[in-house]
Amino acid sequence: MNKDTITPKELSKKVIHHYANSEKDVEIINEVIKKYPVKYTPFLLRLFEKSEAIRKQFLPSMQEIITNGTPTPFEEGKKASKTYGLERLYRDRVLITPNFDCPAYCRFCYKKSRVMRNKPGMTYEEIDKVAIEVSQMDQVRGALITGGEPFLDVDKLFYLLDKISALDNISEIRIGSRTLLTMPEIFTDEMCFKLASYNQISTENPEKSKYLAINVHFNHPDELAPEVLKACNNLTSSGITLRNQTVLLKGINDNIETMTHLFKMLIRNNIIPYYMNHCMPVEGSDHLRTSVQKGLDIYQYLCTESSTAIPHYVYAPSGGKVHVGPDTTFNYIIDENTRYIKVKTLYKADEFKEIAKKDLPPMHEITSDGFIQGLYIDGNDD
Repeated sequence: MNKDTITPKELSKKVIHHYANSEKDVEIINEVIKKYPVKYTPFLLRLFEKSEAIRKQFLPSMQEIITNGTPTPFEEGKKASKTYGLERLYRDRVLITPNFDCPAYCRFCYKKSRVMRNKPGMTYEEIDKVAIEVSQMDQVRGALITGGEPFLDVDKLFYLLDKISALDNISEIRIGSRTLLTMPEIFTDEMCFKLASYNQISTENPEKSKYLAINVHFNHPDELAPEVLKACNNLTSSGITLRNQTVLLKGINDNIETMTHLFKMLIRNNIIPYYMNHCMPVEGSDHLRTSVQKGLDIYQYLCTESSTAIPHYVYAPSGGKVHVGPDTTFNYIIDENTRYIKVKTLYKADEFKEIAKKDLPPMHEITSDGFIQGLYIDGNDD
């Protein structure tokens, strides 16, 4: 073997320890990896060579070892559904998780407690049970197929889509996926044609129409590589709507220039800017979390641009998403050197308890007029 040749194992070690500058750094990163595993795809590896913004999203940092976060933000106090893989927190929609693993692990993923842990996916029998249960939910009209990564098992995904799309009460199906970035090669013409078949538009009776859309996830213009845009175009050309959910990340996209560039690029490539999410306070992600105010500063500028490029800016206490408007002000609470935002959500406490079949999450209470009020751990801009 040539002495300059790097084996796959050596290359992997070199990549994983990219941010280590000493043996002590290597030791710290190894401790991080024990708690928060590392995983990436061959396609991402090629992008790592060109983009620091992408590397920061997937490669471990020494900073992950010190954290003020929680293992389960947005899910504190959540009880498992009686059917594995099914959750219902809202009046009109359910969440279905056929697979709990991913082909690549984002360092800021708020589901660190459920991915990166070899949790089994749903069985076909459990999918059958989910379909029966959802069919009996009168107010539910939408299903979000989420993860982990739904496209990890395409046969299972299409089995689930067949079952859910056949239900009379389900007219809106969304798939949450980051495979457009991690594995764009899977979106062949055959795959896109099959996905598009779940769009069933009735021009004679539009109340009977059904649609399928994909919620994609791009955080930085560097992610819009030619292979990625080709996969996106294969989908949109087939009639699949793509809506992008961006996460605000410190040192990656937390500035006006990057965000405006990203959203303009998305629009030009037929991808709808949908959400700009504040990075949730999951443990090990403190170094990637800005203040919510930092996101508002960016959002206020976006509001002066064309409205087509303005996503919803939201942060998410465990009681439900909170939309930030250009005139929003924040009520801060300081407790033991942690800054919280105290906020009244749009969700009624009684309805939440009835639908979710659980009590309010920790750090949440009922207001005098019956709404959920909660505390959200803010980030910082240091």
